[in-house]
Amino acid sequence: MFHFNFSKHINNKRAQIVLPALLLIPTIFLVIYLLFETTKLSREKIRHQFAVDTSAFVELTAFSHYLNATAYVNGAFPFRLFRETLQANVPQLAGDPKAQTSGEPTSLYEFFRRAGAFPAMQDYDSSPNHDDTEWDIKYFVDTEISDKEANRVDQGWNTADPTVDLDKHYPIGSKTIATSNLVNFDPAVIKNYFIIYYFLGTVYEDQKKVYDRISKDGEMFRKGYYLNTGDCKMSECGSEGASDLKGFKAETIPIYINKITTYFKDEGDNRVKEIPLDLEKENLMGGKVFQMAYLAKDTREKLKQLYRGVDITQHFKAPSNYFRVNVNKYNPHVHVRVALQCTREDNNCVWPSPTPKYQVRLYP
Repeated sequence: MFHFNFSKHINNKRAQIVLPALLLIPTIFLVIYLLFETTKLSREKIRHQFAVDTSAFVELTAFSHYLNATAYVNGAFPFRLFRETLQANVPQLAGDPKAQTSGEPTSLYEFFRRAGAFPAMQDYDSSPNHDDTEWDIKYFVDTEISDKEANRVDQGWNTADPTVDLDKHYPIGSKTIATSNLVNFDPAVIKNYFIIYYFLGTVYEDQKKVYDRISKDGEMFRKGYYLNTGDCKMSECGSEGASDLKGFKAETIPIYINKITTYFKDEGDNRVKEIPLDLEKENLMGGKVFQMAYLAKDTREKLKQLYRGVDITQHFKAPSNYFRVNVNKYNPHVHVRVALQCTREDNNCVWPSPTPKYQVRLYP
């Protein structure tokens, strides 16, 4: 007859281990499942956090690129183009030393600059320096202005809200230099002015078209979010986060002029001649010539907000889990604070003092 000696087995050390182990195995499996589901949820949150960070950065990078491009067109580009093409590559002009700036014969570059025909560095020998927090590029006038001409400086072109009078003739040549300095000057050199500003106007208009297209309805943000998650419809993906940036769009106002005046000294009678041009009547340059672009008042206010940063929140749908816990009722979401900043306190580096140093920053 079989007899089981329970007391013998209970005193066995192996038996003492097996029984608790049998009880712990389910707990261990539960812990494993818990770790797996927690990791799955964390991975989803990290994926959406990366998506919202990337989307916000891409959206404001388009904003930043447009502002920097406009700042270049306003200041550094015309300054360098005029100086490099009209200072060194054309014959210098002899004249009265009192009207000269640096002991050298006056150049065609100075002929245009001193009439306020384009913005430039006020120090003759200076150039925009990458390390400078602000580039001192603005209009300069030291020439005689007749009643039918408009002085860009007096009309506030060196301020954040310049005005333009389309009934006035704007000078693109210095009457002072023409009177005191200029000899054997061919008035055809004004074509250089038109060529340069035709190029700058084309660059500005093309940049504006591209920016207006990619910034419409937060398209860059939504597409960036879709490409980094892919778990929603492209037309709806990231719409919540994009709505937090609604209204933060760069609006620039271009200034064109259609009447200009320049001067030259006639070799025959040695008298200064005035050349007024009405671009519309003469059918030149499409009837107008680009000068620069400035920020609309509303955009300047938005840039002040963007300097401090804008909070973006985007909710996401949590994945299902083994424990059938509805995590979505706890409102899962990701957050980022994004800022667009330049070196000026008012965050306006487009005009005046155009300094293309806008950059995007992300804060957790």
